[in-house]
Amino acid sequence: MSADTVAGIPVDDQLLVNYFNSLVDRFFKIVPIREENDETLPVYMHSLQVELMGCCGFIPELSEDSSYLTLLSILQYLIEHPECDFKMVRREAFRAIGICKQLKRAYAKRGC
Repeated sequence: MSADTVAGIPVDDQLLVNYFNSLVDRFFKIVPIREENDETLPVYMHSLQVELMGCCGFIPELSEDSSYLTLLSILQYLIEHPECDFKMVRREAFRAIGICKQLKRAYAKRGC
């Protein structure tokens, strides 16, 4: 199967599976950046947010997926609350990773 895009070009589900795999790495990267109190974290998270919103706009089906909205919501919270403690950042980053893996499985099953 494939997902429709606003450009009218279908995207194969395997490409989405690959994308969700890459998001696992992108969310994981938040943890060491925050642990080191690196000042680039806000820029990194904003960039990830722009990417997620862009993908949601490019593939409208994702905007209807509550799990995808949860990813955006977790990221928004972390952006709005830079003072939250490291344990919360780590917990929410791993929660987002779990959601990415669920999305990956869901789109992988569609391709069968």
